[in-house]
Amino acid sequence: MSLGLPSHLSRAANSKALAVAARWAALVCLVMAIVNVAISTVGGTTGVGSWISTLVLMPMILLLLLLSRGRTVALTVAYLLVGAVCTFLYVYLLFESTPTYRDTNLFVVALPVVAMTLVGGTGTGALAGILWATLGFALAEAAVLLGATAAERVFRPDAISLGAYLLLVGILAFDGLTRGTRSRPQSAIHRAVRDARLVDLRRELLAESTADLHDTVLSELAAVAATESGELPQRLRARIESDLRALGGTAPPADASPSTAPPDDDSWYGSELRRAIEDARDEGLAVDVSGDREAVARLTDDSRRAVGLAVRQCLVNVLRHSGSATAEVAVSSGDSSVSVMVVDGGRGFAVASTSADRLGLRQSVHDRISKVGGTVTVYSSEDVGTTVIMTLPTEAA
Repeated sequence: MSLGLPSHLSRAANSKALAVAARWAALVCLVMAIVNVAISTVGGTTGVGSWISTLVLMPMILLLLLLSRGRTVALTVAYLLVGAVCTFLYVYLLFESTPTYRDTNLFVVALPVVAMTLVGGTGTGALAGILWATLGFALAEAAVLLGATAAERVFRPDAISLGAYLLLVGILAFDGLTRGTRSRPQSAIHRAVRDARLVDLRRELLAESTADLHDTVLSELAAVAATESGELPQRLRARIESDLRALGGTAPPADASPSTAPPDDDSWYGSELRRAIEDARDEGLAVDVSGDREAVARLTDDSRRAVGLAVRQCLVNVLRHSGSATAEVAVSSGDSSVSVMVVDGGRGFAVASTSADRLGLRQSVHDRISKVGGTVTVYSSEDVGTTVIMTLPTEAA
């Protein structure tokens, strides 16, 4: 019954299910007692005065209905106390109106006793349920004994109420004994789900790290190849050191020179997109920027970083493969999206024939943009050039 539920929820779920079933069974017993008295009255077995005995069962029915809406210790205790008084009055009035009933070993007497036994309790364990059932059975039997003594009848334990008590105790004991057995396959299932999720997370982190490493290494190698022989320019050296620290997850040194860029509150100057364009210019590519640059501010932080790294890879591809010395980056925005287009007039390529193992276009562009909910469209043909359009949802969307 609890297979698939977390271990900390299965115990409460099982106990609640058993308690609800017991309370509804108790309600059925009380209704059956009323119906049985009605049938006996019509058949002449009991006197007309026995109808009064059925009225004293109404408080028990009302309390059971309240318990079905939400079980509490106070309501359960009230049900047991009120039920003991009602059972006493029910037995006494039934015997007084029916002289033919000589002892308590009767089905009509056992019904309210069973209803008292099946109260279910408010505990979340098998032991608590057994204690509540035992208390209800003991109070009900005591009420029957007092009612029979007051009506000068013989008290005899009936097999029906005793059997119901033993059955309920057996069910609760079985649930308590087998709960540990059920938790073992349950725990194994959740461990398997957790392990599968961890594998997926590792795979995603590995793919992202691979893409970052791929983009950074290619970009820096292209920049180094474009410089003249000799010592690297100071700006390129600082850029390579910054990228290496970013890959290693370390903070910049305390003596690092302050940036000459405008304040970070300007979304364009503080964006990965502008840095990708500046890096490409340092590598010798003439990049023209057009469109609404401030539209970058409408993107989330993750989207801004993703589009910046994707454009960086696109510009690296222009340097490495297109044969063109110029490129254009155009930024435009719509109601719920921002588009960034990278255009070059190089030799182009056949999109359908792109190798599936190429990290540049697949991981660094397509996968990176799709992870933030965007789309990538590539238009290219030989001797015409390549256009890559990246569309990302805005922060409001």
